[in-house]
Amino acid sequence: MEGIVTFTIATNKICADQITRLNAEVLTLGLKTTLPQTECGDMPLPAGTYGAVIQIGDQMAQLKHYYRSLVALMRKLKIKGKYLVNLSAGPTYVCGEL
Repeated sequence: MEGIVTFTIATNKICADQITRLNAEVLTLGLKTTLPQTECGDMPLPAGTYGAVIQIGDQMAQLKHYYRSLVALMRKLKIKGKYLVNLSAGPTYVCGEL
């Protein structure tokens, strides 16, 4: 069984260069800007939102991996801002600000 985890970063106070670098780096983590759909094809996510399909049996370990990787990436790119993590299989919400 699968679930979806999404990470949304408030990009309204981030410069275009940082958004471009963030988009490139996020893809290396395995997060995507579109999520697969069963009936309607792929679903594009709004700007600043990244997602992944995760296995329900291992959801917390996968959530921690993506969360820690994304926060480390934001620190590396010196991005300060708010973020929201949503785990559809939980539901679990995590909010924070760097």
